[in-house]
Amino acid sequence: GLASFKSFLKSEFSEENLEFWVNIDHFTKDITMKNLVEPSPSSFDLAQKRVHALMEKDSLPRFVRSEFYKELI
Repeated sequence: GLASFKSFLKSEFSEENLEFWVNIDHFTKDITMKNLVEPSPSSFDLAQKRVHALMEKDSLPRFVRSEFYKELI
């Protein structure tokens, strides 16, 4: 699944969508960096939610409509 998704993103020149720090806003990045001063299991929770929401609205729907996905299933 992930390899097919990555190939799909590469094919449309948006592979950077998998790069965590590229896809979060400055506020979320700042909060995450502060959380890493004293790391905990929830240090990346906000960033993970933001990236997940972005992928859910943008890259994932395009992937599901693509030939890459159709070949996968």
